[in-house]
Amino acid sequence: MVNNTLASQANLSTLLSQSVNNTDHTSLAALENSGDLQAINDLQTNAPKITDGLLSQLNNETLDEALASNQKVEDVLKQQLTSLFTISSTPSMLNYKLSDEELALRTVISSQHEGLLKNENSTQLIERLNTSVKNIQGAYANTSDILSSLGQLGHEQKTFLASSQQRVERSLNPYMESLNRAKYEDDDNYLFELSVKTKEGDVINITFNSSQGYDEETGEAIDGFGISYEVNGNLSEAEHGALTQVMAGVGEMADEFFKVSENSFNPLIVPNQTDMSLDFLAGFNSEQLAGFNVSFSTTQNDALDTAQNTLDLSYSIDEASNQQALVFTAAGGQNDIDFALDMSTIGAEDTQQMDQYLASLDQSLEDSRVNSTKDDKEFAFGRKGDEAIQQGFALFKGAFTSMSAAAERYSNLESLADQHFNDGRAMVADLVDNMITNDARYQGLGNKAPNTLGAGISKLADFDATFSYVLDNGDYQPKSTIELSQATEQSQLGELSGVTQSKNVSSHFDYQYSRPDYYNKEESYNVGTAVKNKELVGLVQSHEVDVDTKMFEFNPQTNQYELQMAMQEQTISKSDIRLIDDIWLEENENSYSMHKKERDESDDKQDDFIETNRHSHTKLVTLIGDLDKLAENKNVRREYLTHLSQVNFFMDKK
Repeated sequence: MVNNTLASQANLSTLLSQSVNNTDHTSLAALENSGDLQAINDLQTNAPKITDGLLSQLNNETLDEALASNQKVEDVLKQQLTSLFTISSTPSMLNYKLSDEELALRTVISSQHEGLLKNENSTQLIERLNTSVKNIQGAYANTSDILSSLGQLGHEQKTFLASSQQRVERSLNPYMESLNRAKYEDDDNYLFELSVKTKEGDVINITFNSSQGYDEETGEAIDGFGISYEVNGNLSEAEHGALTQVMAGVGEMADEFFKVSENSFNPLIVPNQTDMSLDFLAGFNSEQLAGFNVSFSTTQNDALDTAQNTLDLSYSIDEASNQQALVFTAAGGQNDIDFALDMSTIGAEDTQQMDQYLASLDQSLEDSRVNSTKDDKEFAFGRKGDEAIQQGFALFKGAFTSMSAAAERYSNLESLADQHFNDGRAMVADLVDNMITNDARYQGLGNKAPNTLGAGISKLADFDATFSYVLDNGDYQPKSTIELSQATEQSQLGELSGVTQSKNVSSHFDYQYSRPDYYNKEESYNVGTAVKNKELVGLVQSHEVDVDTKMFEFNPQTNQYELQMAMQEQTISKSDIRLIDDIWLEENENSYSMHKKERDESDDKQDDFIETNRHSHTKLVTLIGDLDKLAENKNVRREYLTHLSQVNFFMDKK
């Protein structure tokens, strides 16, 4: 997190003040091998051509002639500096004769200009700056070596080159100071705080912070670093192992968070959920730890990324209530992402249902991808907002699967009573699944609105999950909210036992009161069962989808938003099955209703609305089995009706 390349800027003065007499051929070779001095190499190849013409003038001269020879030395130096220009089309200065310091500064500026033309970031530009400093030093060293190799480096020439180098240093220092001040005057700060609580009540606090800034007195970029580790209590070896696992997972998140913060040039992208993962929650050691809290934050002084980026995460397990809880908040630039997961620690593996829930979440996100002012599928948050919400949503889904895996693992550690609870649900779930998928008599729910929640009973741990994303852009504040939940209950009455379960998902979109448009979709699936002697004798299902949306358009003449379209749509499907004495009784009921009104686009009817209403309802009762025995044998009929009444009473009571 500390950019070591910046520290080299502090050595600029030292590099420039080094005497060319102290630069031997070895150091020159190192510079040449770096690839930064190719132009100097080309010039040095032609050095005899340059210096042979000066050779006779540099021997046995008077004082005036010595001064003239210094001019020739300067000519060689300027050719060396000119070779450093990175942009061939350097603006012409007409007949103006550049001084050494002006020429050196122009080489730096030309290199920076080339970097800007290539859209290089600040780190790459700083690297260019350091390379320019080395190249300028190399130009002086190269000039000195050329003269020395020809036997023309006398005291007068050494003094001339040293004086020229000092002037260049004084010219470059203000330029370097300006760059430092512009980039680092407000400091970059990185903060990471982690607090872990053990099951025994011990608390471990870890704090890390680093910063970069500009020192007014020294004129240098400076780095600051601090870390603290505090333990309130005594940790066992097992607790240390559990702590290490958490720190490893949190550390990987921190790496991704700070990595993107350092390299991101877009204030719309929340740092960073792209490569973050909460997979380590699946292996959270609930036997040793009770939970943890972690916070990341960065503040960067960059024209493209001025806002503070923060991420806060807390996770805990309550053994008494068999619950685990996760709360996540992230804010960066114009983006705010929040999600929360409350989940039981009692659950089993159910890959099919997990896939169904993840697909339902994806569909809910797609439902909220609505631009209320247009009919096309353009996302209301824009391309950058779309990227941010997708990052956060991927992390949310990852947390959901990880906590479900933790519940599966944790439930295996619980008491036999808890295991019986879980196994009982699993048995009923298998019975329901077998009836739905394998029984040819099953008519099923209507398919007017596909059930994205999945039919049957989920074996996964119960949960309540919420995800929200807000793009705060002043008067434009679209918000998307998605909720998903599952709740399961078991009951028993005499010989009958059963499981009831509700699954719900909703997606909501609006503009946070900045405009009245909104979209709301709610879907629910409820299932109830009755089991006798490990056989399914009653199954009731209901699936409902409700959509409510309104779209407005701003009218500049009235200076207000006017309704363009409003729609309410409802789809309901029900199935009620009794399977008693091998007699199949099923009632299927389906209904659909829709009310929609749209503004009339005709020129003479723009204040009128076109209204559309639709409604349909169907009901089907199916009776399959040996009906003759019911008609012919009163005792059989009486026994059947008694059992049917008992199952109906049990189902209604739930």
